[in-house]
Amino acid sequence: MYKRRTGKDVRRLKPASLLQRFSLLSLSAFLAVGILLGWVITNSLEEDFVARSKEMTASFVREEFGRLFKREDFSAPMAGALYEEFLAKSPHLQFNSDIKRVKVWNRDMVVVWADDRRLLGQRFPENKELKKALQGKLSSELKVLDKEENRYERQYSRLLELYVPVRTRADGTVDTVFEIYQDVTTLYADINRQKNILWGTILIGFVGVYLACYGIVWRASRHMDAQTQEIQASEKKYHGLVQSAPDGIVGIGGDGNVVLFNEAAERLFGYTAQEILGRPLTILMPGQFRGNHQDGVRRLVETGQLSSNGRIKECEGLHKDGRTFPMELSLSVSGSREKMIVTGILRDVTERKAMQEQAIAAEKQALAATIAGSIGHEINNSITGIMGYSELLMAKPDDPSLAKKCAEMYSAQSQRLQLHAKNLLSLSKPREPEIKPVDIVALLDRVTEMLALSGPLKKFVVRREYKENLPPVRGDEMLLEQVVMNLEINACHAMGDQGAITIRANPVQDGSAVEFSVSDTGHGIPEYQRNQIFLPYFTTKEKGKGTGLGLFISKRIVDQHSGSIETHSIVGRGTTFTVRLPAASGSSPAKADNLKFKT
Repeated sequence: MYKRRTGKDVRRLKPASLLQRFSLLSLSAFLAVGILLGWVITNSLEEDFVARSKEMTASFVREEFGRLFKREDFSAPMAGALYEEFLAKSPHLQFNSDIKRVKVWNRDMVVVWADDRRLLGQRFPENKELKKALQGKLSSELKVLDKEENRYERQYSRLLELYVPVRTRADGTVDTVFEIYQDVTTLYADINRQKNILWGTILIGFVGVYLACYGIVWRASRHMDAQTQEIQASEKKYHGLVQSAPDGIVGIGGDGNVVLFNEAAERLFGYTAQEILGRPLTILMPGQFRGNHQDGVRRLVETGQLSSNGRIKECEGLHKDGRTFPMELSLSVSGSREKMIVTGILRDVTERKAMQEQAIAAEKQALAATIAGSIGHEINNSITGIMGYSELLMAKPDDPSLAKKCAEMYSAQSQRLQLHAKNLLSLSKPREPEIKPVDIVALLDRVTEMLALSGPLKKFVVRREYKENLPPVRGDEMLLEQVVMNLEINACHAMGDQGAITIRANPVQDGSAVEFSVSDTGHGIPEYQRNQIFLPYFTTKEKGKGTGLGLFISKRIVDQHSGSIETHSIVGRGTTFTVRLPAASGSSPAKADNLKFKT
């Protein structure tokens, strides 16, 4: 049985919705990706701006050097007129207001000219950027102005120190390096403006993408919420149906433990759901069935298939108080092999069994009454005939023709009573046939001639058509005589006072069996009655002319012989009963197609 949760439990256990999870996770992801992307792009932008500024400054310095300073001597520090002359040309190097200082170095890393005379002649061998420039590379550094050589530029907040190598020798080696100090305040102001624009663009783009995704997830979330509500309603409905079902419903998992136990099952077994859930199902079944159950669960886990899926079978259940009771069980399996659930629907059939037994007892009593009535009529008719002829014979004891007629009548009625007695004995205590080879032609002749001499066949035309060299059949001669006698007497009853009976015997083509048939020219059997003629106590004859046991006993005897009996009938033209019996082992099939006729 399901354990019902309270509203408080549901609220506590309710997971975050898809939209809430998306809001938290996606917002974090978007922020992380946006910040990382913005950082990468803005840093690339900054590097690009600075690189372009450096390249533009370097190109300008090289152009001015080629135009104004190509012939200057930069091997030694300038003094006097040389310094003044270079000073007059230096404004050309300060092509914008951000160029704050200019220095010129020779190959010995000595300052040969500077707008600050205090640096002339000083050497700074630890300057790494200068070394790179002397190797022919454009070198730069964002200065924090903490080096010794920058002690005179510290009034500026940040400077871009650019080392521009200049080649004046024929071999192309660098002999002079121009050092340009550029104030990057304006440059970084421009960079920051571009960064802000870029950050704004990224923010707007990410907000748009986030809102679009949020809308998609919002719609999906609403759809999932609707589906969840449908599932919950379905589960609630399923729970209600399971609990209100009149039959017990028990479910087990792949480990054989109970996972479902409804209220009807509680009433059926005497356990509450709390007592049984999680425990093995074997506690609900008698000990003799537990081994088979465990083997079945093991096969089910291995194959994933249930041999009795959907079929109803009878078994026994074990009540909590120790008593067993009969029940009907129908099984079904659901879920994957990893999460398999086998559900059984159980119904207590104790009352139905008792009612069935009562009905069977009542039916037996009714059948006994029917048999007694039918046999009573048959015996009464036979005795009445015998008594009547006996009175005639006593009145005329010297009349030889009457004596002969009485004797024939006594014999016929005796045969009739004997057949009823045999049928009753076969019904009450069927005996096992004593199988041996039987000459079916001789048996047919013997029964037919007996009934023709003193019985019901006397007033009918009898034709016998037998194939020659018929093999013997496997059977009990006395029981087969009873079959033939029942079929021939039934044929007589079907025709009234006149008609013809044809008895045939033929081998089956492959020689494995022999068929014999009894045909009449009587009223025939309607189609709607043909599926009932082999039922016990069913008869189409008038009251007092049959017990309804002849065909039933005959079919049972034929079934005991591993044979078959078939009916072919046309209303108003007659009926044929065909019996097929297996040929005796070692016998040969018919060797000739010639027919042997007897009348």
